[in-house]
Amino acid sequence: MYRVLAIPWGKSRRIRNLARVATVLSAALIVPLVLNAGPIIGTLDLSSHGTEVIAVNGTDIDFDYGGGVTTGFPPIATGPVTGSGDTALFDITAASTDSFSGLVGDTVTVADLNSTQQPVGTTVGPGYPLNFIQLPNGWIITLTEIYGGVDGTAGCSSTAAGGICTPAGSPFNLQNEAGNQVLVGFAFTGTISDGLGDTSYMNGTFSTTLSSTNINAILTDLDAGEAIVSAATGSIAVSPVPEPSSIVMILLGGVLTTSSVIGRRVRRR
Repeated sequence: MYRVLAIPWGKSRRIRNLARVATVLSAALIVPLVLNAGPIIGTLDLSSHGTEVIAVNGTDIDFDYGGGVTTGFPPIATGPVTGSGDTALFDITAASTDSFSGLVGDTVTVADLNSTQQPVGTTVGPGYPLNFIQLPNGWIITLTEIYGGVDGTAGCSSTAAGGICTPAGSPFNLQNEAGNQVLVGFAFTGTISDGLGDTSYMNGTFSTTLSSTNINAILTDLDAGEAIVSAATGSIAVSPVPEPSSIVMILLGGVLTTSSVIGRRVRRR
């Protein structure tokens, strides 16, 4: 003889509603996991496309500076330097790795930066988010915050190889290297999209090298209101950071557990 499981209508409706909600949540949470591809990682190595150079002063990074340059070291810009509204062309070099290795030989655009539009240490500047680097096939690196430098001011008068420095209030980390070169870089965070709807949260660092100079000489010129000019080369290291998909997995596990508990309760009753 079969026994009919009788559940009072009020409880039956609540259980069905809970099960329905769990099912809908499960489907909604599963979709982003299916659509989200693996993280985009690696180094994007760039060199000048044509004759463009980079000019940096106390407030701007002009990636497509086209004015005059002095013959001394470090070279100084003699024309106007602007850090907003423009983009420069760079070529992807063979030194690019991982996710970017298949793009070697292609050309990207890099947007200028301005300390008012993209202030340091906050995500609420008027120029955020910024489509910082646009790659082929619809890939975009979007910048949402520039971090303050971390090297301190102790080495800011250094002329010796190995000296490091961050000017007060600056995003730049500067390091003297052998051969009278200075490695200049800053760290940022944002997102990278592959043009197919997949977006990864990321940390990045942008660095370039100034030749025939040292930290002390660079800061002397910047303090005088000058703009330092370098060859248009750069390296962007990209690494993934925790993103909503990882939280989704946790929530999904909780939803599925809830569904299982509801199912067991219904069977017991």
